[in-house]
Amino acid sequence: VLIGAGTLLLLVVILAGVARYTGYRLGVAPQANALVSRDVAFVDQPDGSIAVEDPATHARIDLLEPGTYGFVRGATRALAREHRGLAQGGAAPFRLTRWDDGRVTLQDLTTGTRIELEAYGPTNLEAFTRLLTVGKPAS
Repeated sequence: VLIGAGTLLLLVVILAGVARYTGYRLGVAPQANALVSRDVAFVDQPDGSIAVEDPATHARIDLLEPGTYGFVRGATRALAREHRGLAQGGAAPFRLTRWDDGRVTLQDLTTGTRIELEAYGPTNLEAFTRLLTVGKPAS
C-alpha cells in the first residue's frame, strides 16, 4: 500500500512538473489560428423558419425551414436567452470559427460566451460548419 501511494505521489509530482514546464493550463484551450470565420445572426420568421443573416448587411445567408436543424435552433436559442433585456435582442450576432487545430466554435458576440461545437458530434457540427461556406463564392 505504501509503495502504491508513493508511486502515485511521484506520478502526480512528475505530471505537475511537466504541465508547468510546457505551460499547460487546465481548462484553457491551446492557442490556435482561425482558418475561416463568419459573423451570423439568426432571425426568427413568422412562419417558424429562421433566417441566417450577415449582421452587418442583413443579407440573407440561408433559411432554416421549420422542423429542420434542431441543434442549430436549440444552441442559438440557449445563447440568446442571455440577451433578454439587452439592446441587441434575439438577432444579436454570433461568430462561427473553424480553427487550425480542428475545433469549430460558435461565439456570442454580445456576451462573449463560446461553444465548442465538435463536442456535440459530427452531425450537429456539420449543421453549423455548412454556414461557414453557404452563400459564399467558390475560391
